[in-house]
Amino acid sequence: MTESQTPARSPVHEFDYIADPGLLADAHARYWDLKEAAPPVFWTSAHGGHWVCNSGAAVTRVLRHPEIFSSRILSIPPNPNQPKMIPEMLDPPEHRPYRQMLRPFFESKAIAPLEGRVTEWTEELLGAVIAAGECDFVASVASRLPVAVFMELFGFPMDRFDEFRGLVVSFFNARASADERNRLAQTILGHLAELFQARMAEPRDDMVSKIIASEIDGRKPDFDELMSIGFLMFLAGLDTVTNAMSFGMRHLAHDAALRQRAIDDPAVIPDMVEELLRRYAFVAAPRYIVQDTELEGAQLKAGDCILAPLPLVGWDEGLNPDPATVSVERQFYRHAAFGSGIHTCLGLHLARMELIVFYRIWFARIGHFRQIEKGDESCRGGSVMALEHLHLAWNA
Repeated sequence: MTESQTPARSPVHEFDYIADPGLLADAHARYWDLKEAAPPVFWTSAHGGHWVCNSGAAVTRVLRHPEIFSSRILSIPPNPNQPKMIPEMLDPPEHRPYRQMLRPFFESKAIAPLEGRVTEWTEELLGAVIAAGECDFVASVASRLPVAVFMELFGFPMDRFDEFRGLVVSFFNARASADERNRLAQTILGHLAELFQARMAEPRDDMVSKIIASEIDGRKPDFDELMSIGFLMFLAGLDTVTNAMSFGMRHLAHDAALRQRAIDDPAVIPDMVEELLRRYAFVAAPRYIVQDTELEGAQLKAGDCILAPLPLVGWDEGLNPDPATVSVERQFYRHAAFGSGIHTCLGLHLARMELIVFYRIWFARIGHFRQIEKGDESCRGGSVMALEHLHLAWNA
């Protein structure tokens, strides 16, 4: 159905999750304004027309009911040429055996041996910028640490680091055309094919070789399945932690009391990480509605798309009192930064480790810091929000 043919729904509140000017200026401030001003579920005519969840309860229901809100299309507007990502783009019951196969690689005990290397990479990255007294944090640190972790874990050659990071930045550029994103996807798939073929011929002690040797319902994954799994991990591994780190550091640059707390008592850092994830979750998950349903009083039709912004769960006053305030004194940190339900992020333990290690080393070596304005402090909209630049300074 074309944009002009899409029937209107109600209630209507116009919002462009990709190009809204307020979103590009400050993604979280814009979603917070939306939360205060718009209905709990609303229809927008942007991008061919789609629904938007605007409450924590609505987001949670969408994420936890894949039988109604399918993951088989993860783009708004729908992109029929989008490469499949296993298991993210599978619904039950097809989803379960793939997740069971992958889960052991990402459990706490499996990623614990990586902590030493994460520490080394963090020390190296901070060592390269500390003497200068300032840096573009996104370019110099946040976009580099998670890429290094993922590439070594997966078995990619580290000399292709800048090339791979550039591919991911371009792929997640919300203003890229569908044709451009498809071209980038094919480039990424080409790199993955090269890696999987090499490991099939000569296995090594890396995750790719272990995935190849794994079984799904008693059989080995075929090449197309391997490519699909690899595509998801490539994109998730090279972008997610970057964004969590960047938004967290932007907050800390303006929160002297919390910085001092982390300096004085590093034991508080795990709680600080959870609270920053709660306050600054950055994914807006698209879903495809497969049956007519009601959500927060709105009548949703099969064939419609819906956007579920994950920050709204952490901003739910019923789950987290005074949700606008960042506080490490909460008894519980309830949020959906890693999703909820069957598609909860497999890499959440690794992400938490990277963030905790980073903050411990930053506050031990650099301590206090501040944000400096250079006129390019814009956000990226879309299904994965990001800071494009974050200029920080400190006393070297």
